[in-house]
Amino acid sequence: MTKVMALIPARSGSKRIIDKNIRLLLGKPLIAYSIQQALKSKYIDKVIVSTDSEKYVEISKNYGAEAPFLRPAELSGDLSPDLETFQHAIKWLELHENYVPDLCVHLRPTYPIRKIEDINKCIQLLMNDQTCDSIRSITVSRESPYKMWFREEDGFIRQVINGEKGSSSLPIQSLPVVYMQNACIDVIRTSTIMKDNSMTGSKVKGFLMENNYDIDKIKDFELIERIWGNLK
Repeated sequence: MTKVMALIPARSGSKRIIDKNIRLLLGKPLIAYSIQQALKSKYIDKVIVSTDSEKYVEISKNYGAEAPFLRPAELSGDLSPDLETFQHAIKWLELHENYVPDLCVHLRPTYPIRKIEDINKCIQLLMNDQTCDSIRSITVSRESPYKMWFREEDGFIRQVINGEKGSSSLPIQSLPVVYMQNACIDVIRTSTIMKDNSMTGSKVKGFLMENNYDIDKIKDFELIERIWGNLK
């Protein structure tokens, strides 16, 4: 039987929105939505919250997650990569609980509107394709990199993508469709994380979604509340 762990990273040091991961959204801490969604998946057998805060541990456990360790401070900074967080959790669980998942599901606590069926579909995609290293949820990008530029120190600019000459002036409808990751669901093989030192691997399948409900700013909380009201 395939072992599937959901890992919800929730450090406490957010500077833009203090304690963003536990800020109340419609009466519940933001992190609670991801925990409850993971618990309802028919494939996930372990739901872990990786945090550096005792307060977050208590809240996470109250909503049914496991939070068996505190993430070290050196892995909880603004620039700490996801890879280190996942490798730390996997090593800790193997050492202390003799548990090693086959697949890891990355559920960010800042994405509260998430369908259980989408979590299951992403897991199924990776289970059914042994040539694939990971699944990443994506949406069609509103902006095209063919119309984006780097700006040099001398003021000159150069295109992000060196496409056809004049591509920056073409109608966007004539340019290739591009996609962006929407931070909703990632599913990664544990071997990819531990052996390849990667959160994606070299072969990644995209799970196409219509929306992007990731919360980054205060106004996003209000937006999500309005969207949720319209969905109900």
